[in-house]
Amino acid sequence: MTRDMQPGAEFRDVVARLLEVETSAPTFTRLSGGVSSDIWRVDTASASYCAKRALPRLKVKALWEAPTARNAEEVRWLRTVRPWIGEQVAEVIAADEQRGIAVLAWYDPQRWRNWKTELLNGRVNIEIAARLGHLLGTIARRAAEQPALARSFDNRTLFDALRTDPFFRHLQSRYPAVAALIGELEQRGATLVHGDFSPKNILVDDSGDVRVLDAECATWGAAGFDPGYLLAHLLLKLEHTGNRALLSAAKAFWRCYQIETGLARKTRTHPLLKEQDLDLQVYLTLAGMLLARVDGKSPVDYLTDAQQRSVRARALSLLSQPPLATTALLNGWLAS
Repeated sequence: MTRDMQPGAEFRDVVARLLEVETSAPTFTRLSGGVSSDIWRVDTASASYCAKRALPRLKVKALWEAPTARNAEEVRWLRTVRPWIGEQVAEVIAADEQRGIAVLAWYDPQRWRNWKTELLNGRVNIEIAARLGHLLGTIARRAAEQPALARSFDNRTLFDALRTDPFFRHLQSRYPAVAALIGELEQRGATLVHGDFSPKNILVDDSGDVRVLDAECATWGAAGFDPGYLLAHLLLKLEHTGNRALLSAAKAFWRCYQIETGLARKTRTHPLLKEQDLDLQVYLTLAGMLLARVDGKSPVDYLTDAQQRSVRARALSLLSQPPLATTALLNGWLAS
């Protein structure tokens, strides 16, 4: 076998140790997908697993480097939120923080399908979007009630390297309007942020069950980032496919997120909603992500040139006008 068909000796040794088996016992199969990690299926005599290690340089055209310590932060995020949302988040089997290697549960593709692929193929389950709204809202609300997490997830440098800089600061010289979003991301902190809450990191099955993956960007930060990030990805897929069910999914997600966090009640007593404008953060993140996924360091791979121009124009229009409430933005999306 060629070198890229098998992991290096250190990786194999660490995974075997974490699984408490002989070094020669596991077999490894490289998995495709993702730009930030080296990912393998690991099979032993008794079970299958997923092993991953963060890469120092991401697999994109532009130069994009990031600390490999993000692997350990992902593991901590997964372990932190699992008591709140149960098996809806990927299970950590074992991890070596120093070497940046994690072993996760294996989710058989015979049952579990990538939500991004499902959406692009026209299979839009509104109930999944609603479930994700409740799930993400629960995480945001529960984390905000535990302010000590702000210290244990003080990962602004990591988040900056993976999100603020390549997605937004990278654009600022061309599009100064993203400065408002950058300011929110740098100055606000109210809850635990996943940082890559997009359809490509969500597995779904026929029953509507979900598994959330890949929290390498986890940090204590602006609460509006995660919901705005997911909404932008749903609207990008709407632009590409023309499937209006994606807008219904976006509305269902946002409605359930508002219910779960208390935003729908217009109160400001909960720690999640104090001293920040959550709706503004969602609006700015949504608009900024539309622009970033066209002109940032990691553009989406499915938009045509004409669709990229359309998304760019819409994003710049949103960033240049007074912010709308997110609900109003979604309600008027197809009319504008």
